[in-house]
Amino acid sequence: MKPSFPIKIFIGCLCIVGLFLLPHCAKEKKTSPALAPDFTLKTLDDQEISLSQLKGKVVLLDFWATWCGPCRESIPHLIQLYKTYRENGFEIIGISLDKGDAAVVRNFARSMDIPYPIVVAPEEVVKNYRVTAIPTTFLIDKEGKIRERTPGFNSTIAQQMNAKVSDLTSEK
Repeated sequence: MKPSFPIKIFIGCLCIVGLFLLPHCAKEKKTSPALAPDFTLKTLDDQEISLSQLKGKVVLLDFWATWCGPCRESIPHLIQLYKTYRENGFEIIGISLDKGDAAVVRNFARSMDIPYPIVVAPEEVVKNYRVTAIPTTFLIDKEGKIRERTPGFNSTIAQQMNAKVSDLTSEK
């Protein structure tokens, strides 16, 4: 038994409507940025620093190590970024993943003339941020939400980082 002409039209219309609705069903819902996990650590200068005390500022967390080539390459860029945007409410915390004596990190930071605070990361902080490669940076907005996670470093990443820091420090 063949379907009648009106049934064919009805089925055809359903198919057309389905084609327009189906892509909307598959779209990923936008989620709001997650709050950055808080921590309180001692800097290499023996000062206590916590992420929550920096709320209201844009913060860049840089997970790095002294033995990491791309990390070393990124530090002059981060120093310049810090000097450029510090007056606009921008902070950087260098989070070293070096194991062992903190003196190695301290000497390295002095040799690079790093002006922002450096901490040696306990394993808990590394796990909370799910850092699996270095360098990895996290850009945190004034409300304490992670707006960007960037593994690696190259000139393109540097340019994107500049633009994002500029945008976030300009937000009200």
